[in-house]
Amino acid sequence: MATKKKTGKRRPVTQAMKDRSAASRAAAREALHTYAVLCLNDPAELERFRSIAASIGWKLDPASDEPGYSLQNALLLAAQRRPLTHCGGFDYWISQGRCVAEGETSLGTFRHIGRKKSDEEKTKEKTLAEEGWQSSKRGPRYYVKKGTFDVAQTSPRERCPHCGTAPADEEDRTTRCPPDCAVFAPRPGGKPPRVIVVELLQAQLLDTDEDEGGGE
Repeated sequence: MATKKKTGKRRPVTQAMKDRSAASRAAAREALHTYAVLCLNDPAELERFRSIAASIGWKLDPASDEPGYSLQNALLLAAQRRPLTHCGGFDYWISQGRCVAEGETSLGTFRHIGRKKSDEEKTKEKTLAEEGWQSSKRGPRYYVKKGTFDVAQTSPRERCPHCGTAPADEEDRTTRCPPDCAVFAPRPGGKPPRVIVVELLQAQLLDTDEDEGGGE
């Protein structure tokens, strides 16, 4: 029996979907602005963010395939919830023997719309730019994707190797590890340079282009 081939067509983007996406981007920009003001006015808060970025893992180049969050996504995560120790998606926590606890709300990060450019394409664009050519294409666009959770928002699916806490049954998503469980301890990592963080924070106060974002 012949199987029907997938057409690969995407569902049409409705105005309601565009409105929701615009609203989520606006909310993210507002959260970034508010948190940036806090960090710029409070050196201690700025240092706390640098520690958060070190613990959850950050990378300077958003397009890099290295693990970690772009620095702006780290900032957006911290703007939504603090403290943060170790972040991941729903499936990631399942793979770690944990699950998202009942009643928890996911955090949003910026995601790039469309495919990533290859190194060859990036090199070609850079060469053309140096020769004075300007691309007529729009810059990269981003949307806010929900689905990230901090470890503090999770529960053990099996006995926790750190503290021994175990769920009551397979469906239990309410039993939590105690606050002093080692799973909540900050992870070692290098802090982002202070000068780069300050530049990023200042950019949140000036950025008004709705198409700009942090990247994956």
